[in-house]
Amino acid sequence: MLKKLQPFLDSEVDPAFRLRAMHIFREISEKKPKRVLEAGCGRGFYMHALTFFDDIQEIHGIDVIDEYLEVARSHISDTRVHLQNANIYSLPFPDGHFDAVICSEVLEHLEDDLKALKELKRVLAKDGTLLVSVPCKDYPFLWDPLNWILERLFGTHVPKDIWWLAGIWADHERLYTRSQLEELARKAELKPARTEMLVSSSWPFSHFLLYGIGKNIVTRLGVKQFDRFHFEPKPVSAALAWLMRLPTTWRRSEKVAVDIFMKLIR
Repeated sequence: MLKKLQPFLDSEVDPAFRLRAMHIFREISEKKPKRVLEAGCGRGFYMHALTFFDDIQEIHGIDVIDEYLEVARSHISDTRVHLQNANIYSLPFPDGHFDAVICSEVLEHLEDDLKALKELKRVLAKDGTLLVSVPCKDYPFLWDPLNWILERLFGTHVPKDIWWLAGIWADHERLYTRSQLEELARKAELKPARTEMLVSSSWPFSHFLLYGIGKNIVTRLGVKQFDRFHFEPKPVSAALAWLMRLPTTWRRSEKVAVDIFMKLIR
């Protein structure tokens, strides 16, 4: 299945998104779960990608934004996929229902991340796997120079609701260090089984270029060549993605990263 998804991953312009998706798909491929939940499925990237895995019998996605769910429904026709509006603090599923749960770039948006993590554990089977990714507090300077300087010199950052300028802080309640995420997992009585620090170097102002400008162009103009929610060959996007990945080969670090990926088990 990974070979089928590789062309789409290679067209992903955000190197951090690409890497965390690769880690998630690798874990799904190895575990071969029967039932999978994505908490905070948004417009359905992972929902669509999971349909490439023939071993999965049920694919559930929940979100609290109906507009996102409608977009997901519009481009996913697989009958194994079930999408619904539901709150992560009170999931409409029985205990131990899922073999694998995906929670990617969600915890940082929540007021109570521990409560959410405990609820995800509740619906996870005893031998189940919870795949989490969050933005890293120790992000590289070039990824978001404005917030990096504000945080270290003035102890502040651009307000999260100024979305076009907030950078890595856009709509986020917090960022995480590796130790903070590990401590959160321990409080939820989950065991970290694998941790990856993703993207230690980047081009200047990468976050602003990708999301402050790029995402809004794609969303408003409907440029499918750069839309990750459309799974088709994208040669122009693939070329730009290769360029954006170049700095990731120059430096690797276990402390500095754009994202933290963590595999948790019960």
